[in-house]
Amino acid sequence: MQHEGQWPNEITIICILKAYISTGALDKGIEIHELISREKTWEQNTQVCNALVDMYSKCNMLTKAQEVFDELLVRDIVSWTTLLSGYAQQGHGEEALQCFERMHCETTIMLNVVTLVCMLKASGSIGAINRGREIHSKIINGQLQGVLVGNALVDMYAKCGIVEKAQTEFNEIQCQNVVSWTALIAGYGHLGYDEMAIELFNKMIGEGVEPNAVTFSVVLNACSHSGLLDMGQLYFESMSKCYNIIPTS
Repeated sequence: MQHEGQWPNEITIICILKAYISTGALDKGIEIHELISREKTWEQNTQVCNALVDMYSKCNMLTKAQEVFDELLVRDIVSWTTLLSGYAQQGHGEEALQCFERMHCETTIMLNVVTLVCMLKASGSIGAINRGREIHSKIINGQLQGVLVGNALVDMYAKCGIVEKAQTEFNEIQCQNVVSWTALIAGYGHLGYDEMAIELFNKMIGEGVEPNAVTFSVVLNACSHSGLLDMGQLYFESMSKCYNIIPTS
């Protein structure tokens, strides 16, 4: 397209930034950022700048993502959620929660499911149970339901060590998937309830839900802690034989 002299528009820029994110071509993404900086109409375009924040966040350049975000003239829910998600995904739970508080103070933007799920993830990652409960109350008040939110609640309560509440939230999910089961199994395993974790794994299999690599990792840890060598070996072999999952390191 460039060789043929066609000038890109904002949609082109957003698409190519997403392509560079998926391939990890950060150097090419930085070149696009330089192009955006020279084109003032793009530099003031919220959607284009959101894509830049997303690129830097997913490439673990959070300082740069924050800089682009701070320079935005108009910030929408996507801008905030992209930055929040970046902090949460890269393990910076406290920074994500601080950003959430800033959004709450500076704007009247309506929260969406993606934002709340990111905040639950951040709360769980640092054991901030009070923050997690506050976010849970916002979900209840907003009547935001569904498997995505349910899974995030199970994961948050499990990581904060309140496995009874994680179990309650799990039971309320109408259509439990492998993420739901794995979050609950991991919660029991994390607290040392290895037999319960293995029992849940077998129940999941019995209900026709196929495990993924993360599920197997959790269950193998439970077998290790309980000294169940033979059972662990059987589970390990079943990964490739029954579920076509190639074990990673």
